[in-house]
Amino acid sequence: MIIEVEKEYQNTLVEINEIIRSKGCRPEVLHGDLYNVIAVEGDASQLDCDFFESFPGVVRAWRISSSYKTIARKVIGPEHQKVERERIKIIVPGMDGKERIIGDDHYTFIAGPCTVESYDQLARIADSLAALADRYNIRHRMMLRGGAFKPRTRPWDFRGLGFVAIDYLDKVRENTGLPYVTEVMAVEQVADLSARADMLQIGTRNYQNFNLLEAVGQTSKPVLYKRGVAAPLEEWLSAAEYIAIHGNKNILLCERGVKSTTHGDYNRSHIDFDVIRAIKERTILPAVIDPSHSAGFAELVPYQFCAATAYGANATIVEVISDDIDRRVIKCDARQGIRLKVYEKLIQYQLKQEELVIPFEDRTKEK
Repeated sequence: MIIEVEKEYQNTLVEINEIIRSKGCRPEVLHGDLYNVIAVEGDASQLDCDFFESFPGVVRAWRISSSYKTIARKVIGPEHQKVERERIKIIVPGMDGKERIIGDDHYTFIAGPCTVESYDQLARIADSLAALADRYNIRHRMMLRGGAFKPRTRPWDFRGLGFVAIDYLDKVRENTGLPYVTEVMAVEQVADLSARADMLQIGTRNYQNFNLLEAVGQTSKPVLYKRGVAAPLEEWLSAAEYIAIHGNKNILLCERGVKSTTHGDYNRSHIDFDVIRAIKERTILPAVIDPSHSAGFAELVPYQFCAATAYGANATIVEVISDDIDRRVIKCDARQGIRLKVYEKLIQYQLKQEELVIPFEDRTKEK
């Protein structure tokens, strides 16, 4: 629901906001020159447009129909016309004084080990990534990834170092200036991790853990939110609404592959590149591709990375390992991490494409 209130009617604004909250919804007020606009977030089925239009100073009130109203790109206006919202950009500040801006025309590189296994392992990779960022003048576009808490299919597999790994990530961030993203797995972890990490990740296994989604929604930290392995688009976007309705719209929708008939011994899952266009058309949120978890094999990751560029992803998150490490000693997802020297070639490819490629939608637009 959208409610327009004339600027001078502040008492009306306050009263309506209180009514909205009493019904379990959240009012977001946008202040304009002539009007204040209240966007009602949550289940507004108990709110009546005619009732609000009876208040002094209310110009009009109308409903929007999307099941993910807060993040929807297109909503229905007061005359039943389509209103298209601007897509958002998410800003992640770094200790190096650089702001990472993730969104359209602001492609971001996110890379690092699948799991933090030791300080030395993490520091070597982070130092190399920082050096690459400086070499190619993309420090303002580079972020570090590293898992501290890892959900694993088998309970006896390595499941991360926990908060010890967060200590390592904090120290590496201080030394390199690179902000980091790490996965949060439980509601009780949210407060501590949101106070320390630069971005929180919700993994595919938790994509419908609604208590966790609501908890990260109550923070101000950006959330890299991965699609479930069998999640239809509408379910994924509706679940993202659980984060947004609590006030946190800093959500990056991350495609990491879905289960399909192509799943087998030659790949890990099927990556749905077509969903990038759908995300951009239907939501205000950035679209991220994770070629590592989709591919499952290092040899496939570069191809999927390059395809992500062609499809217009706003960022990629890639698992990177040192050039000289023996894969057999890696404790988590050893076969899908790419060498740093390979990742450097992918950086080169991405930067070259930005110079040469005309966006596909511009080339195919009907005259």
